[in-house]
Amino acid sequence: MTGRKKRVEPGEAFSGAVNACGSLTYRRGLQAIKKREGKGQIAGEDASKILGSIAIDDDCRDTHPGSSRWDYLVGYDRSNGVLAHYIEVHPAETSNVAEVEKKLDWLDAFLQEDARRGLAAFPREYHWVASGRINIPQHTPQYKKLQTSLRKRGLKGPVKNLVLT
Repeated sequence: MTGRKKRVEPGEAFSGAVNACGSLTYRRGLQAIKKREGKGQIAGEDASKILGSIAIDDDCRDTHPGSSRWDYLVGYDRSNGVLAHYIEVHPAETSNVAEVEKKLDWLDAFLQEDARRGLAAFPREYHWVASGRINIPQHTPQYKKLQTSLRKRGLKGPVKNLVLT
């Protein structure tokens, strides 16, 4: 016996971390992405590298009622391991910046819970996919917040379409 750890495949690592959460349901590919809520707007640069998806909002409705929940998590296999893409599909008007910020606050707290530590261990990106037009004029305080504090927290977008890499 060599004492070496067996390498865990990215798909197993991702689905295992999801299943350890209890309240989240792992789905193959992009099956968790709903029509009119991101389906057709979210794709992988290489579809074979998509490790699975989770509908966080749906799965946490009973355990976090009344909360501003994040929409989705998609695992992606990169050469250096799993990358967790947290995706919020939401209107992208000036008034929505504060709503997305509140959802990001919820997600950060959610990932701090003990049951989510496996998910939180993966490198991650936060994405905002616009469910309609993007209308956040550059002269507004919301645009400035988006470009400064929310960018520092890692939020990318809003974008009309998202290609995961």
